[in-house]
Amino acid sequence: MTIHEMLEDIDLNDGESIRADCPSCRGRNTLTISKVDSRVVWNCYKASCSIKGGKLQAMSYMDIAKKLSKEERYVKQEKEQWVPPEYVVLPTHEHTKLHRFLKRYGIAMGQAMYDVKDERAVFPIYQDGKLVDATGRALGDKLPKWYRYTGAADHYVIGDGDTILVVEDVISAIVAAQEFPYVTAMALLGTNLTSKNIAKIGEYKSAIVALDPDARDKTLEFKRTIELWTGLKTTAISLMDDIKYRVDEDFEKLRELTQ
Repeated sequence: MTIHEMLEDIDLNDGESIRADCPSCRGRNTLTISKVDSRVVWNCYKASCSIKGGKLQAMSYMDIAKKLSKEERYVKQEKEQWVPPEYVVLPTHEHTKLHRFLKRYGIAMGQAMYDVKDERAVFPIYQDGKLVDATGRALGDKLPKWYRYTGAADHYVIGDGDTILVVEDVISAIVAAQEFPYVTAMALLGTNLTSKNIAKIGEYKSAIVALDPDARDKTLEFKRTIELWTGLKTTAISLMDDIKYRVDEDFEKLRELTQ
């Protein structure tokens, strides 16, 4: 058996090492094989043997998740508690424009704040119980339509189901979590699926991608990407309209998948 034939039968996670018998000199337990950042390296420590080398190997989802977890621990140390500016306030029924906006989607007043300066419904984003960011939705024609207050958050997640439902915006995520108790809804806070989004999705048992109707190609692209990197059973749904508009046909599809 050659070293390369031997490597075909060995599956290491990133950062792991093993000791084995050397296939070249037959030295007992003298060969070390390690995997670091997708590179597999090997070396025989027997003095009379010169076998050593390395090769690139695709990182598995677990490799990526482990690496991202290390990076995330560092990032978490850098993230600070966000203190909303004085013009972002707790809402009251006197804020009639906000009240009408939330009522349209069946969202409770307690799930949002109000930006009185720019007239935005503000949805707080927590990480490990700490307020780190918020995303604000303009209540009129003001641009941008959505506004990030710190940019520190990677996604907005709500719910505690085993299936993660990937949607585009926070309002759709809130509505989905209200209507489907068996899902956790994730709003991407952007137009792309990032590595940190994928690492979070990989924590669940299955995934559903249900983006807005004008993003059908992206829905299929995200499905393929999630399956490739996480190995999760992933379903793509073609919606009639955004989830936040509660179309009966769309809700029926989701109920069938999540019950």
